[in-house]
Amino acid sequence: MEAEMVSGFMSARQFVFLGPPGAGKGTQAIALSERWQVPHISTGDILRTAIDDGTAVGQEAQAYLEAGELVPDTLVMTLVRSRLAQEDTKNGWILDGFPRTLAQAEALDDMLKAQQLPTPQVIYIKVMTGLLIDRLLKMKRTDDTVSTIRRRIAVYEEETAPLVAYYQQRQCLTVVNGNVPAAEVANSVVLSTEQETGAAKYIQNEAEFDALLTQDSLLVADCTATWCGPCKLVAPLMDRLAEEYCEQVNVFKLDVDANKAVAKRYAVKGIPAVMFFKGGELKEKLVGVKPYTAFQEAISRHLA
Repeated sequence: MEAEMVSGFMSARQFVFLGPPGAGKGTQAIALSERWQVPHISTGDILRTAIDDGTAVGQEAQAYLEAGELVPDTLVMTLVRSRLAQEDTKNGWILDGFPRTLAQAEALDDMLKAQQLPTPQVIYIKVMTGLLIDRLLKMKRTDDTVSTIRRRIAVYEEETAPLVAYYQQRQCLTVVNGNVPAAEVANSVVLSTEQETGAAKYIQNEAEFDALLTQDSLLVADCTATWCGPCKLVAPLMDRLAEEYCEQVNVFKLDVDANKAVAKRYAVKGIPAVMFFKGGELKEKLVGVKPYTAFQEAISRHLA
């Protein structure tokens, strides 16, 4: 992965939250903001503040809103740039609702590059449309119907699709399953921000997993979860394997909650489960807590 992405923690914790209406990205962004003690920055909030304060940018933006038009990217970027220049952002920030367009994403990257700051870590909370509709109907605004909600979701997906592809290409996107209860989403979000704590790194998503399968090296994937007690016993063994066999074997951890499709593909029904792949094929699976020598012996079998 690029050096810009976290391989430990970012010295300045910079996050972008993406997700459709009803995904709960605001709730998760606020929780992470409190955890890291960095500001949660909503573009809606800073826009309203600028309008209420009667700033020049706020007045210009208000004119667009009153005309029923979108605020141009240049104005939004001016607001964001001004907010990110404030003292409380020196240790990082969490952006919620920005960027919304590819032009905004590129402008943000240009700004960070000019300041010699890393690309932010992007968390995309993905939720099925039917579930989004159910959630939004329960939170119902006066003008909400199933058809208007579908239209809002469709517009968001049309805007966001290029962003997802853009950040995937920059290798800084983590897709979080938002179909599960909020507590599980929170676990996955925290995991995605704290995961790089040992030699065995976390696989970000199914696409990265598939890319690892194409490599010639033996792949060891430790299927784990934040709530799993026995998994915590296996994790340091994986870190030790990653250090000992760094030149011969790819050793990674795989969060099964965030990567259910991968777990289903390989019938992972109990964790911890350590899978050994060679030539793109699953060769062996060790389930449960095992001694370090068991993993060493498995590696030896598949390197022979």
